[in-house]
Amino acid sequence: MQAWQAGVRFDRTLTLGHQHMMIGPERIEAFLQEHGAWPPPGGEQALHAALRGNDWRCAAFFRALGAQQVDSVDASPYEGATFVHDLNQPIPAEWESRYDVVVDGGTLEHVFNFPVAISNCMRLVKPGGHLLLFTPTNNYCGHGFYQFSPELLFRVLSRENGYEVRRMVALHDGAAECSLMGVKYPLCFSGDWHEVNDPAAIRQRVNLMTSLPTLLMVLARRTEAVMPFKTTPQQSDYVTQWREGDVKQPNAQPAAAGGLEAWLRARFNETFCRETLPRLALLLDPFRLRRFRRQFSFANRECFRPVDKAAPPSAPKPSAGGRPQG
Repeated sequence: MQAWQAGVRFDRTLTLGHQHMMIGPERIEAFLQEHGAWPPPGGEQALHAALRGNDWRCAAFFRALGAQQVDSVDASPYEGATFVHDLNQPIPAEWESRYDVVVDGGTLEHVFNFPVAISNCMRLVKPGGHLLLFTPTNNYCGHGFYQFSPELLFRVLSRENGYEVRRMVALHDGAAECSLMGVKYPLCFSGDWHEVNDPAAIRQRVNLMTSLPTLLMVLARRTEAVMPFKTTPQQSDYVTQWREGDVKQPNAQPAAAGGLEAWLRARFNETFCRETLPRLALLLDPFRLRRFRRQFSFANRECFRPVDKAAPPSAPKPSAGGRPQG
């Protein structure tokens, strides 16, 4: 909805697989009204019928946002996809730059050959069009083949590959299958939104440890029709080290502490210094662990920034040096 409010056009839309919407028709209609997408282009009655006529409500939702054509692609015909194609394999050349929007609502993590699959998605979008991703990043172990980090998606959706990330948001989100008196129902939850900073821009890794399943929502614009991955993406902090010749020593001590470290090492073995001393330090300062957890949480303002769910995406921020590291 935010993408539509920010001017993203859905004229020709492709979804990976047929997409469910785990909310009822009444809530969808109210949602469209709340966000100014009412009345729908095809009329209220047509939308009523489409939302209540089948379980594939995403197509009707996208048509309410102005889509004139909504297609789907899947590896199997079992759900009636428009096109049957295994995303482990490159798409046909004639599919290149066909769509205004390509939406992954939770497919890429199930495709073994991720580089080919994400390249397919990127190539399907026409220049000026957008890629929308809703993908697991944490605590989805066993859900699919993969969970994806912000670093990976920032490096993939980079200028070198013809893309720019307009917004990346992390949030707690999930659904559990429950039952009451034998009737199954989904128990869904969704948390606050946190905009994710590009690790290359802040020159540090964006780490996150959470107790709940966490998703990334990504809006990326295709800036030009180039073949992705002519240069293999590399993790940005390593690229910086290679370029600057700055070899990181994780255990290097500041100058002021060098003398104390030498004194300790002269009197105690390495195991005592590496293992026993940190445990003693934790007893003396129990808040160390709390600070560690905060650093790896949404409370880390260098990595994450709370955002209003109603606020449209802002202009993309350039990484250090003006270009994302890839």
